[in-house]
Formats: sequence, structure tokens, C-alpha cells
Amino acid sequence: MKNRYEINLIQSIKQLKECPTFEINHFLWRNVYRPKAFGQMAMLENYGFVVSMSAMEKDPLRRYTQDEDPVYMDSGLEAFLNFNPKAGKDYFNFEMNANGAILSGFGPGRNRKRVVDITEYRPICTAEIYEESWSVLLKIPMELIQDVYGIGPLGLGDIITCNFFKISEDPQYEHYVSYAPIVSDNPNFHLPEFFGEGIIVDGLS
Repeated sequence: MKNRYEINLIQSIKQLKECPTFEINHFLWRNVYRPKAFGQMAMLENYGFVVSMSAMEKDPLRRYTQDEDPVYMDSGLEAFLNFNPKAGKDYFNFEMNANGAILSGFGPGRNRKRVVDITEYRPICTAEIYEESWSVLLKIPMELIQDVYGIGPLGLGDIITCNFFKISEDPQYEHYVSYAPIVSDNPNFHLPEFFGEGIIVDGLS
């Protein structure tokens, strides 16, 4: 049975901290160390989707500063989201580092299009660094989803598929951790058949 996460409909971004927590705790392949990571996701009324992700890492690797940089070579947090799974396996990958740099792609697998090349809408990422941890806040406008998928706005009862990751491909810090487990001999997060499910609910009203 797939991991299922309840995506609460919220009226204020402040309510995100009240939403259920998903744990990124499936350690895969080679792990130089084993950082704890977790997050929360919601649908924000009159906006779209918001995802908060945190990693318990002190002084995270953060060399890249520009959007579309290869942030997976830093210490990265990633959200892979298919907002229209009934229509196929096309999904967004949003990959972020502690500088708030974001790499965004769309497609069915590793051969992907850059989001900046297929739509005028953009995801927004902000990051915070604390003494023993760091976090990112990802904002995904509904217009971005509608434009890329060619669908209407999502609402209560709709189901998406998703996976969330903690990663570094730098050999000194290498680790691969997922929310939903993956079965593969080689490091590869781009396997939508292993995504979990998310269902939009009105759980905070």
C-alpha cells in the first residue's frame, strides 16, 4: 500500500505548522551520514500549494546561489509532485538548498524540461539556516500547475502522487533519503512508480 499523506486545505500560511508531518527516513544506497529530515504540505486557499521541509544539519553544504544550479551537489531538500496522476507520469521536481536556490523540472523521468522553459509561472523558494538545522519553504502557484498540466484548479478530494527527499551527491557528504521507499540498485529518485499519495482534505476547519 502506498504511503498516503493528507494535504490540508488552509486559509493562512501560518496554519502550515499545524498540518501533519511527513518523515523523510528511508535511507537508500550510499550514506556517508544519516541526517534527520521531515516536512509538511498544504493547499493554501486562493494561492496553490505550500511545502515546508527541514533538515537537522549544522552548517549545510551550500555553494550554489542561483536558480537552476545543480543544488543536489550541495545539501538538498527535494519535492517531486505529480498533480495529475490519472493522466500519466509527468511530475515536477523541485530541488532546493540552504541558500534558497531552486532547480525545477517537469516530465516523466530523467529526460526532463526546465520549468522556466515551458511556462511563465514560477515556484518560489525561501530558506532559513539555524544553529542546528535548516529549512525551506516552497510555494507553488495554482496557475503554474494549471498551465503546465492544462487542467483546472485542484480541490478537496483530489489525489496527487509525491515523494520527498534529502540528498547530497557530493562524495564527502553523500546521502540519499526518501519519504516513500524506493527499490532500485542504483541511486535514482526519478522513479514515479514509487511515489506515495497525497489527498486534499479539509482537516483544519
